[in-house]
Amino acid sequence: MPLKLIENLQKLGFTGNEAKVYASLVCLKQAKARDIAENAGVPRPKIYGTLRGMEKKGYVRIIEGEPTLFCCVQPEELILRMRADFMLSLSETASELNSLTPGSNIFASERFYEKRIRV
Repeated sequence: MPLKLIENLQKLGFTGNEAKVYASLVCLKQAKARDIAENAGVPRPKIYGTLRGMEKKGYVRIIEGEPTLFCCVQPEELILRMRADFMLSLSETASELNSLTPGSNIFASERFYEKRIRV
């Protein structure tokens, strides 16, 4: 498994184990958790938690049955979704930053609120 691919997936927000699992699933198409763990080099005690977390993030689909199988969201779909999410975040951030006025203390109300909670 190319180290550069794993590093790039981590830069996109994957954990190390998620990156290994996703890359393995691209190759395997669909597989049982045991086979994914072996292929990805992820410890078996961590594989189910990793796969369930990836499902919540929308990286993996679970095919219930006997046995339970896992497959990844197609790379093209994942990249398009990530690009759209990133562009939306970038646009919102730019808008919010541009709306700030010089000398304003944007955290003043948060600090006041935090002090009231501590008291």
